[in-house]
Amino acid sequence: MPRANKAVKRQRESAADAYKKGNKEEAYKLWGAAAKTQKELREKKRNKKSQGEAAS
Repeated sequence: MPRANKAVKRQRESAADAYKKGNKEEAYKLWGAAAKTQKELREKKRNKKSQGEAAS
């Protein structure tokens, strides 16, 4: 499986391609999905750091 950040980058790129082709509704859906995925990844990273500090 590719790195998660790479997958988000690909989602954004495909959204940009859809937008350029005039398919704006699809582009906004893809951008929303990419933003949601990125937010989840950041939350996991943030939670991992806080759990490590709590264990110390």
